[in-house]
Amino acid sequence: MKLLIGQILPYITVTLFTLGILYRLGRWAGARIIHNITLSPWLQNNTQVAVRIGSEAFLFRNLFRFDLALWAGAFLMHFALLNILGGHIVGFGFLGEQFALIPFLGITPELSKEMSDLLGTVFGILLFVALLYLLYRRLALTHVKQVTRLSDNLWLVYLLVLVGVGNIMRLVPAFHIEYELVRDYIVALALFQPVVHMELLNSGFFLTHYLLVQILLIVFPYSKLMHLFGMFAERWIVNRVYHDPAPGLPNVDVAAARAAGIGVPADAAEEGV
Repeated sequence: MKLLIGQILPYITVTLFTLGILYRLGRWAGARIIHNITLSPWLQNNTQVAVRIGSEAFLFRNLFRFDLALWAGAFLMHFALLNILGGHIVGFGFLGEQFALIPFLGITPELSKEMSDLLGTVFGILLFVALLYLLYRRLALTHVKQVTRLSDNLWLVYLLVLVGVGNIMRLVPAFHIEYELVRDYIVALALFQPVVHMELLNSGFFLTHYLLVQILLIVFPYSKLMHLFGMFAERWIVNRVYHDPAPGLPNVDVAAARAAGIGVPADAAEEGV
């Protein structure tokens, strides 16, 4: 199992994940949009478009307006997940000493490691609680159950197990994994060196957590989790600057549109066409 999960599967996972993402993005980019479906009121420039897409991507603007309870759970879940992903990358890259690199804080490497451990634990618990809340909504609220598919619940349960195993490694000292072990393992994989002899792969909890992550990445491009990329594509389509307004709609200069040859001609409009 150590050879499969720790040495062979990582390369398969990275390959399938990368090709899957490129395939889905290519499909979206090559899709023909027959009608301009930009939503009104139309944004006037690319700065406004960037602000609108950013507010939807990072603050969930529409969700906040229409379902505050769902917004609270979704925002907490995504915020905690973003910090955990960033914490994994930065923490393992700098061995938990990243805060000591900020000169004006005066933080020692030892304190930085303690802060990294604390933040990882806090965000791990917050993520687990948020996932539980979202699963509760899908199981308990009638109007949410009506639009819930079995796969939605299975994904939430899967993520709860994945996060739960990670939290166990954080909260139980006997199962804790040191930064150096993970860093050395990743470097060895990147250099195509054998890793099955490494101490890290003797941890059953790490192998379980690692396997769950790899399975997640393999199916990611073909699941609802792809909304991470799809949201930006969809928001660009419906919120981009509207260059082809239809005369007669609110806030449209009908005369200028007709002069440009856009929309219904004046004589046809007068005849009630």
